[in-house]
Amino acid sequence: MLIGKINDRHKQKLLVTLHDVKGTKMIDFRVHQTGQDGELIATPAGVSITADQADQAIELLKEARRKISNLP
Repeated sequence: MLIGKINDRHKQKLLVTLHDVKGTKMIDFRVHQTGQDGELIATPAGVSITADQADQAIELLKEARRKISNLP
């Protein structure tokens, strides 16, 4: 199930999807490239995390956002 897309580059997008792996629900962040026909093609670049790991990732991203805001 597609949750959303983040435009990374002109021909790349980061897709956030939900899927099931052996009975475990996962959140997948995967880089997709635009093929010659305009279709998005998944690349090996990405990561799948559990809901518990997502909570940790959210906190780490918030901390990174706070720190990057304080950089010159």
